[in-house]
Amino acid sequence: MGGKNEMARNLLAQEPGRVACQAVAADTQTIAQRKPARHNGGTPYTVRTIDGGAFVIVVSGRVQWALNQLCKAGAVGCTPINNPAPRMAAYVHPQRQMGVEIETITEPHEGDFPGHRARYVLRPGISLGRTGGAV
Repeated sequence: MGGKNEMARNLLAQEPGRVACQAVAADTQTIAQRKPARHNGGTPYTVRTIDGGAFVIVVSGRVQWALNQLCKAGAVGCTPINNPAPRMAAYVHPQRQMGVEIETITEPHEGDFPGHRARYVLRPGISLGRTGGAV
């Protein structure tokens, strides 16, 4: 009998603009193909280190937003309370992987749900700037 492949062929014949978005390997489950990236680039930033070195990183989306928040906050730093973000740690982690030195300070907080929160601060001496312009 037909199965998924026959049904997929019928759908493709019925809708001329439709493209097949699955790959089928022999004797394995159906594997979805990777979707193309929505954003093909990002904004390049120059990171200047304490020892005078410099390198360029390219960021976009929420990672870029978090980087801009860290730059604005300066030595005070950012917390998810003051700079609302669903997952601030998830936006800081890729920056660290790119070589940006970001310090995490754990501080207690009170309120209805007391506990600890993280404050993210660019290390002293680290400066960032968009390549070709100022932040």
